[in-house]
Amino acid sequence: MKSYSCIIVDDETLAQELIEAHLKKIPNVEVVAKCHTAMEALAVLNQQAVDIMFLDIEMPDLTGIDFLKALEKPPYTIFTTAYSEYALVGYELNVVDYLLKPVRFDRFFKAVSKALALLKEKAPAVVTPEGDEAKDDYLFVKSDYKAVKILYREILYVESMQKYVRFHLKDKKPVVSLMSISALMEFLPDSLFFRCQKSFIINLDKIGSIEGNQLVLFTGDKVPVSKNLKSELLKVVDRNGLI
Repeated sequence: MKSYSCIIVDDETLAQELIEAHLKKIPNVEVVAKCHTAMEALAVLNQQAVDIMFLDIEMPDLTGIDFLKALEKPPYTIFTTAYSEYALVGYELNVVDYLLKPVRFDRFFKAVSKALALLKEKAPAVVTPEGDEAKDDYLFVKSDYKAVKILYREILYVESMQKYVRFHLKDKKPVVSLMSISALMEFLPDSLFFRCQKSFIINLDKIGSIEGNQLVLFTGDKVPVSKNLKSELLKVVDRNGLI
């Protein structure tokens, strides 16, 4: 079942812990980072795709409002604050919801449900052929106001760009679509694809060699693999137990 990634941005540790405790009661959501400042959050967003951001407004150095305004493609955002006077600003910034501290679980659940509904609307449409056509499994994704068909066998690797993903294809131009890499991974078959790093999914059939912490494809492209995922990847590709 699909899992959605969340980031908590709040300079108060107790506030972070309360939100995290609420999230543990909701299935299919996971906290990928807890940040005390906007700059810490920016570093996370630059490294991986995030589906939902819980953002405090009153923080040192840069407020949550100014931080959100500065993001070109922010995650679905839920403001969390002790100050009700910011509510209007929140709606002007098109945030999913505005929660007052201390955040009650019933109100929290309602806000998260809104965000999840928006995320599900943007999930890729997937079609799985049957019979003799199964070897040509494919999916359709939205790109440039079109529904684009992508064959699994054409995918070299997929790269995350915050709220977007870029499909790098064999002998074709890349295709960019609005979705998170976490959501996409739920639709791709585990037998063909492996998430080798937070921002990359690799087609296992396209790996030519593994050199250090890089996967070198038959095309010459190089894709990073996380140190903590490399051993798991080796188990997947080493079918004969020779490595």
